[in-house]
Amino acid sequence: MSVLENLEPKEVFHFFEEICKIPHGSRNLEQISAFLVNFAKERNLEVISDDELNVIIKAPASKGYEDRETIILQGHMDMVAVKEDDCDIDMAKDSLRVKTDGEYIWADGTSLGGDDGIAVAYILALLDSKDIPHPPLEVIITTNEEIGMIGASALDLSSLKGKKMINIDNEIEGEFITSCAGGATFISELTVKRESISGVECKIEVLGLKGGHSGEMIKYERGNANIICARTMLEAMDVAELHVKNFGGGMADNAIPFASAANIVVPEGDVAKIKESVEKTLTDVKGELDLKDPNVEITFNEIGKTTAECIDKKDAERFLKMIIAMPNGPLAMSAAVEGLVETSVNLGIVETSSDKAKTVQSLRSSVESSKAVLVKKLEVVAESFGGKTTMEGIYPGWKYRCDSQLRDHMVDVYKKLYGKEPVLHAIHAGLECGIISNKIKDLDCISIGPDMADIHSTKEKLSVKSAKNVWEYLKAVLA
Repeated sequence: MSVLENLEPKEVFHFFEEICKIPHGSRNLEQISAFLVNFAKERNLEVISDDELNVIIKAPASKGYEDRETIILQGHMDMVAVKEDDCDIDMAKDSLRVKTDGEYIWADGTSLGGDDGIAVAYILALLDSKDIPHPPLEVIITTNEEIGMIGASALDLSSLKGKKMINIDNEIEGEFITSCAGGATFISELTVKRESISGVECKIEVLGLKGGHSGEMIKYERGNANIICARTMLEAMDVAELHVKNFGGGMADNAIPFASAANIVVPEGDVAKIKESVEKTLTDVKGELDLKDPNVEITFNEIGKTTAECIDKKDAERFLKMIIAMPNGPLAMSAAVEGLVETSVNLGIVETSSDKAKTVQSLRSSVESSKAVLVKKLEVVAESFGGKTTMEGIYPGWKYRCDSQLRDHMVDVYKKLYGKEPVLHAIHAGLECGIISNKIKDLDCISIGPDMADIHSTKEKLSVKSAKNVWEYLKAVLA
């Protein structure tokens, strides 16, 4: 039985639920890409798929709309796949457990992927319909947007005719995004040795943080679980002997990590000192995050006596100190747009292996020179601790267009429907509009979407009413 079958618009939520049945976290997109290709072929629509699994679909105009200008509709098929620690879903294989109370939609124990599954659902509902009037449509559905816009960077768009594009990757209804920051993924890696250590194995966990999207939510200065966990261990090292067996947290570079954990081995006589230090750190962190992220917890639990291969003490200290030394959070605010973050960085992932200790950060800036300086700072910090650095998923910003026929048309339609003007907004998050604008000369584009909260986290939810409003609005724009 369909969970969403009684929600309106039925056609949109039908496809949204179908998408939720298919695992589609970043880098796990073979099934969803094949689903989209088959969807197009079953409806005799022209479809193109490339080596990155991007999908382009072309649909002819409705009768009477043949002379209209082609419109490009664009979204991405991947989601940030995160789950609660106690959730038994395998996000690489299993369907999401979609829930609704009629007002919101969410997924039980995991992120929902409304970013950007709702865009794909809108597009499929449009292409499937036989009675929604529209001009010629060119659809671009990209891959691996959430890990650096990798799919969009590889796109060949030479076959497209459209010069106006509606990107559906926004999370606030009535807000039109008109420009965005550029960014990149920054990876730092240290080579570490291991040594056999006997003692009491304990576990330190950082829990209870809000997390969230590292572009839109970074301005709130929420707690970063990876940094708090590293700090906790470093402060404990000041009072007692501590050896790091493993340390990991975060699931995406562009999601603020809400949980992080480390297994450590300590001499039996130092367990009480470590526990006391952890409790002190928690008191300090709670005071610092009192209004920003008040539910933070740091737990300390004994596992038992052990002999384990731990990271060499000096190597562990180097890694933890590198994490603490790295800039993190909002670094500069825009002088032109009140309340807009200009430059930021987020330590999204920490992980250790047998011989490596690694961090993965998402950096953003609406000023290219500031982005370059930030990269240099991160390189200097990592290299000073013996780390090697690489960059992935580099994408450009999207510059505001002063003269936009598409924006004017969409504002007029909005005013007619709702009797008020939409909000025109620049964002600190990244959108594929920048990359695609570099590939299609003189592209006129804008980004819209329905209300969503806490994307990139297990608290993510999609407003049913807003999803319907945006669907009606999108149809009116195309009519």
